[in-house]
Amino acid sequence: MEIDEMKSVLYEYQMDEIAEGDEQIIADGILAGVSEVKSYFTASNQRQWQDGRPIYDVKSIFGVTGSDRDPWVLRMCKTVAAYNICELSNLDVIYQHVKDRYDNVIKTLEKIAGLGEYKDSPTLTPDLPTIQPDPDGSNVKKVFRYGSAPKFNHE
Repeated sequence: MEIDEMKSVLYEYQMDEIAEGDEQIIADGILAGVSEVKSYFTASNQRQWQDGRPIYDVKSIFGVTGSDRDPWVLRMCKTVAAYNICELSNLDVIYQHVKDRYDNVIKTLEKIAGLGEYKDSPTLTPDLPTIQPDPDGSNVKKVFRYGSAPKFNHE
């Protein structure tokens, strides 16, 4: 994601005021936002083997550029990046607005990953690239079982 693409979530004068001429601050906020969104798709991968959720192909979702990117994921990345950028400033005028949008995106990502208050509820399954399990089942993890052995009787 480029700095110019952030204009749909932050005005240019707001980014200038936050960065004070240092575009690296904006770039760091963008990288942090993309990493945060990516972590939610990775979190859902870790639980797939237990409850049948799809394993998202994080590399193909976040590895594409330009118009090949999923617009929904791109919008979520921009919103989270805007929040990360606004944390660096004192722009009280827009902070609450950006924070509210950020909270909505995080709730959506938690629904996808099955985390937080959505841990035991059905998850969202967006139409994004997934990784199919191997046909021989070698990458399917088994549910860990524990307990004691049944009592032995000599009868």
